[in-house]
Amino acid sequence: MKEKSLDEILKEKFSQGAEKYDRQRKHVIPCLEELYNIIYDIATVERSNPKILDLGAGTGLLTSYLYKKYPKGYFTLVDLSEEMLNIARARFKNEANFRYVVDDYLKNDFKDYFDLAVSSLSIHHLKHQDKEFLYQKIYQHLSPGGVFLNADQVLGPTPANEDDYQSNWMKRIDVGSLSEAEKKIIYDRMKLDNPATLENNLNWLKKSGFKDVDVFYKYYNFCILYGKK
Repeated sequence: MKEKSLDEILKEKFSQGAEKYDRQRKHVIPCLEELYNIIYDIATVERSNPKILDLGAGTGLLTSYLYKKYPKGYFTLVDLSEEMLNIARARFKNEANFRYVVDDYLKNDFKDYFDLAVSSLSIHHLKHQDKEFLYQKIYQHLSPGGVFLNADQVLGPTPANEDDYQSNWMKRIDVGSLSEAEKKIIYDRMKLDNPATLENNLNWLKKSGFKDVDVFYKYYNFCILYGKK
């Protein structure tokens, strides 16, 4: 039997229970509201109608924050899971300036240039060389002055730090109100995590050409990375 590829596994695991994903995520990511509110604050571009790319967009939760800030914007949502994007389609069903792409964003030709590219809790699943490749690809598809924001997980710089990260995370996860089936889906997804260190992520962004590279927020293993073209 042929072994499944990483994108096939990710698609399968994130399609399961897609309709409950937003609710589950709020139980699993202790700082989710902070992550998204800070992205809202720092997602600053010059145009009032920017082109915005959301990679690993899922149900469109992060996009919903950016849509409030840029209601005249043009949004492209890319995700492996049709089930996830169907929820995004329902969320923005009366909005014309939305494009949905069911594909692997490593392989997809974005076919445009964007003022703002964002991702949330997705890129850490990739192999490290693919993370670096993706940062280069994003840079190439940003317009001059364009901004990239990545709210994601990072690996501790030492085993001791990583133990502290994981210990805090397990204490803060609130799954008491979730069913056993939901818990299994969540923990199966967590097994697919493959974060890189913060230092590596910052170096890859700089190597890709981004300037003003920074960390605008960090809570243990969760952070927001920033880069500008």
